[in-house]
Amino acid sequence: MQVISNDRYKSVLHRAVVNCEKERMSIPTFYCPSPDAVIGPAEELIDDEHPAVYRNFTYAEYHEKFWNRGLATECCLDMFKASDA
Repeated sequence: MQVISNDRYKSVLHRAVVNCEKERMSIPTFYCPSPDAVIGPAEELIDDEHPAVYRNFTYAEYHEKFWNRGLATECCLDMFKASDA
């Protein structure tokens, strides 16, 4: 949503805290588009006063960079910022 909204909505860093006093259950749910799906800011949100913050990229590019960064705390999306953003 951060990319599609052209930075109007921000993603947050997700971290889980383990509680040694109580059992924790996680049920992950994922939706992954096709590897060749193009992700970028919605054209309706880009104009002279609001230039594109991110370049278009494929889901395959995002997936590779996300999983290759390990537990780095910087945002993976920073790797897709437009050159003049």
